[in-house]
Amino acid sequence: MSQFSIVIVAKNAEGKIGRLLNSIEGLSDDVVMVDTGSTDATVSIAEKTGIKVHHLPWKGYGKSKNEAIDFAKYDWILSLDSDEKIDADLHKELKAWKPVDEFTVHQVLWKNFFGNQWIRHSDWGSSWKKRLFNKHVVKWDDAIAHEDLTSDRPLQFLKFNGYLEHYTFTDSKEYAFKMINSAMITAEKYHQMGKHVGSVKLIFAPAFSFIKTYIFKLGFLDGYKGWLIAKTTAYYTFIKYARLKELNGQ
Repeated sequence: MSQFSIVIVAKNAEGKIGRLLNSIEGLSDDVVMVDTGSTDATVSIAEKTGIKVHHLPWKGYGKSKNEAIDFAKYDWILSLDSDEKIDADLHKELKAWKPVDEFTVHQVLWKNFFGNQWIRHSDWGSSWKKRLFNKHVVKWDDAIAHEDLTSDRPLQFLKFNGYLEHYTFTDSKEYAFKMINSAMITAEKYHQMGKHVGSVKLIFAPAFSFIKTYIFKLGFLDGYKGWLIAKTTAYYTFIKYARLKELNGQ
């Protein structure tokens, strides 16, 4: 097996965690899952596979992922989310992986699904995620949303073949709920960063977001789901900036 630990942060993922755990079978002898307060069967499903499950309170995406890494046995970390799944080509790549040097971060390409439909365009079609890294050189930042890896050393990035399948939303109800929640969290992040938004941007940014997603990024080729994603992305943009305006007391 490759010498990296697989680290997963999960909460209420009983319908997803089994799919992920099946997909990583045989990749590492150190699979760590940190549960942040599940009230469903997530923990019992994971424990039945024999992996180590730890329990921590939720502290935001970046902080929670860093705390989870502390439980890992190896220096190299493959960070995964509960709504993901490794495909056969990526499994093969990871199985044969050998470290280049500690300053290399490996990226994987998201294959995003809305329900059972693979979304090939919009903002969903070309998203590379940094997922395999050395924990002594790289950490997650403390962002409460849209966390990213950070380091005080110069890094190089290599891309794996294959896909990290991402099962984002099962239906429009779940999609709308999570996007509104994400908009609120992002607004809080922007507020903490000292960002401001003017009335012009609040009015025109949602419209531009729709045009970019649906036209420029070919969202229309994904049919009805492409239109739904573009409309919801525009609404997300409006809510994000409207909430930021409120937080700033504007």
